[in-house]
Amino acid sequence: MPRAAVPRHVVTALRQASTARASRVQRNYPSQRNYPPQPIDPSQPIAETAPRADQGAFAKSRALPWVLSSIFGAGLGFYCIQLYIAASKPCHNPQIADLAQQKDVAERYDYTADSFDSEVGLSELLMGVNGMRKKLAEKCTGHVLEVSCGTGRNLGYYDIGKGDNGHKGGKVNSLTFIDLSPQMVEVCKKKWAALFGSQHEMRELKPSLNVRFMAGSALDSMPLAPDGKQYDTIIQTMGLCSTPTPTALLKNMVKHLDTSNPEARILLLEHGRSYMPWMNNVLDNSAEKHAELHGCWFNRDIGALVQGAADQTGLEVVNERRHHFGTTWIFELKPKPELMKAAPASPGMNEQTTLEAQTGWLSRLGWK
Repeated sequence: MPRAAVPRHVVTALRQASTARASRVQRNYPSQRNYPPQPIDPSQPIAETAPRADQGAFAKSRALPWVLSSIFGAGLGFYCIQLYIAASKPCHNPQIADLAQQKDVAERYDYTADSFDSEVGLSELLMGVNGMRKKLAEKCTGHVLEVSCGTGRNLGYYDIGKGDNGHKGGKVNSLTFIDLSPQMVEVCKKKWAALFGSQHEMRELKPSLNVRFMAGSALDSMPLAPDGKQYDTIIQTMGLCSTPTPTALLKNMVKHLDTSNPEARILLLEHGRSYMPWMNNVLDNSAEKHAELHGCWFNRDIGALVQGAADQTGLEVVNERRHHFGTTWIFELKPKPELMKAAPASPGMNEQTTLEAQTGWLSRLGWK
């Protein structure tokens, strides 16, 4: 019995499908490119060809960046939503930025010393704070005093190498670290030992480098530099937010700075109020809880505090920069010319400091 005739339009469609299928087979199997496509019987079903294994892996590799981008975008969107909600809330205590309303939380660091680096490490990395610390520490020269040293997050950035090819070595001659919390100072000392404690690392340091660690208040008299004079550089990172009297702390730094040296500098890296009202609203609403947890008030007007102390002590701000909506502040201060002229009349302070070192709490810490 003759086979039923297939309509012409059906045969044409099947032939087009078989030709396209043959082209795909050629692309999937390069070794068959020189062979003409094999005709396919229109009366037979067209079998599906299994995809190549490397095609699946390639597709997954192309999809991975899109997945990661989607996750990052979702996280960023969630953060922005939370930030918008926080900025929209009314401030429950408009006076919380006043220093008189902020209690002393400095002792909090006695309990967070061991976990401090893990608490702030990721956020400082993502915000680029580590780079800011590095640039600031690299500006230190001569005899350096680091106030509020904490766990020593600036240790690896000072120019303290021994030098080579006839060079004298790093710009730093001595490092003196001081912090109110003995626990933080202890972590700082351990970190120094881990970074430079081995004989190999010690050989890489400047031979004449003098390093000292001290637990005590930077509001009191501090020891002189190893050469018996005041310091060439005083650096502090994230310290004005932790003391109940930031202006007094800044003034005491100036007392320990060698203002007769035109290259003397006070370097500050701080965090405080923003230049955006909505961000200040966020800071004020969370300031009290943040202070209780982390021991610092991050809603202070750092710019006003630094400028006020500079005007009262004869310093001038030669460099000021702000980042992160204005909440991160970087300052470089130096003595004014009139202060440098009056600087030689300072032996009284040296005598007073030496007397306190012999009779006061400095002697109990081993300072002479």
